Amino acid sequence: MLPVMIYILGIPTLKAVGTSLFTVLFTAANVTLVQAMVNKTVDVLLALLLLLGSAVGAQLGARIGRRLKGEQLRIVFSLVVLGVMVKMAHDLLATPSSMIVLGGGH
Repeated sequence: MLPVMIYILGIPTLKAVGTSLFTVLFTAANVTLVQAMVNKTVDVLLALLLLLGSAVGAQLGARIGRRLKGEQLRIVFSLVVLGVMVKMAHDLLATPSSMIVLGGGH
């Protein structure tokens, strides 16, 4: 959603980041509530830890974002996306150390 707002809609980078975070807040809250009510599959402790980490991360990101120009923010965003892509590719292609997982898995 962020690249669409920046490159297609022409929204300034800082405003696009804020708008994206605002929409993610409501999406995450909705999904959490629906999972809790329908499937009863929400780990409350994990949800609270994610909420705390998100709040701290958003504050740090806002402080860093104020110091960077729009172009620099786009570079940082693209590096994060590239890093996630490399990690996912590694996890998909790497041979696991063991095919049997004790105490969990599907």
